[in-house]
Amino acid sequence: MDNIVYLHNLREEKENQLVSFVSQHVSSAHTYVERQVNIREKVKAKHIFSEQISLEKGVVFSSLQEKLFNDWFTYDYVTISGMTIYQSYIKNENGQKHPLDSVVHALFMASVLEPFKVIKTVGENIHAKKLLTGEECVIKTDRKVEEVAPSSILFLRSIPLLDGQLCVSNMFIQQDHTLIDLLLREFKKSNESWRTFLKKYSIKYSWTSQSVK
Repeated sequence: MDNIVYLHNLREEKENQLVSFVSQHVSSAHTYVERQVNIREKVKAKHIFSEQISLEKGVVFSSLQEKLFNDWFTYDYVTISGMTIYQSYIKNENGQKHPLDSVVHALFMASVLEPFKVIKTVGENIHAKKLLTGEECVIKTDRKVEEVAPSSILFLRSIPLLDGQLCVSNMFIQQDHTLIDLLLREFKKSNESWRTFLKKYSIKYSWTSQSVK
């Protein structure tokens, strides 16, 4: 019994260390995007982005849309050098290397803005199903989540933990379920993996969503 308690506590300690490290990593990445990325790169990306989701030229983004754009710009937009902005951040990252760097970098590069169907929210955790497989999971966040109606579709970016998923982005509710049906139909017609499809097209289906407070 003592060994089981010890292993549980050790696992919890390791997970808490990872969560803390990831939080600092996300903050540093956002600071890099805000302060280090060439403004012309962002203007170019907005032009490509607007064409991708069929926006009229000169449309001013709302604060929520700006959050969605910044998520896409950081992790999914590919520069002329063939790298994402996040990969550029890793390449230019200064300071002492951390033992978790390689693992966390790989998890972030594999992450996508993914839709989940909500089961319930409990404190800082969201109990949900992965939209494609129906697999249940617990998504951990860094704050108390407002109550979200069961069966709501949440788009968010997450990375796997030892037990569940860790949300590493803002969260967006898509209330237009016809768009979700279209997403699934278009995916089934494609020859791409689920993650590759979401990497390319998730923003198209989350653009009209609302934020979670």
